[in-house]
Amino acid sequence: MNKFNELKKEIAEIISKSPLEFDPGHSKKTLEWVLKLKPGADEALQIAALAHDMERGVTGITETYGLKDLSNIKEFKKEHAKRSAEIIADLMEKYNYDKEIIARIKFLVEKHDEGGDDEELNILTDADSIAFFDFHITMYYEKNGREKTEDKIRFMLERVSEKAKEIIKNIKYYNPEVSKLVKEVTSK
Repeated sequence: MNKFNELKKEIAEIISKSPLEFDPGHSKKTLEWVLKLKPGADEALQIAALAHDMERGVTGITETYGLKDLSNIKEFKKEHAKRSAEIIADLMEKYNYDKEIIARIKFLVEKHDEGGDDEELNILTDADSIAFFDFHITMYYEKNGREKTEDKIRFMLERVSEKAKEIIKNIKYYNPEVSKLVKEVTSK
């Protein structure tokens, strides 16, 4: 097995330890969306997609599950992204990845919640948000309620491209309350 496959396996093992039950699926779904948005995405972008939230599998720290309100969510997510970037960089050194590739992945993971003027970073940001809507918004809603979910939807929408917003608007939700909430927030 090559080092890319070995690394993916180890990332999956780490993420499986996250206290958030949806993290392993979210990681895989983010990669799926990266590949839909950019078929043939390089190894760096694929690794960043899988590893962008891996910090929770190491530290057990979760975002909204520990915050009383979401007023500090952006700062929290910035620190979360930095921790995830450091963890994946250290892991890649173990697999003898080139320092330039490690730096690229570290950048992508560290900035995945912000986006910017880097095409691949924006693809990762879009894929992360779309994966939230496509995979686990209902679980999030059931655990956190309407108000926190509405805040999370706004956070996710403010960072994505118009193309991603259109994809999100067209996702079908099995929970009618979630469907109604997404429609309300995306139409504002």
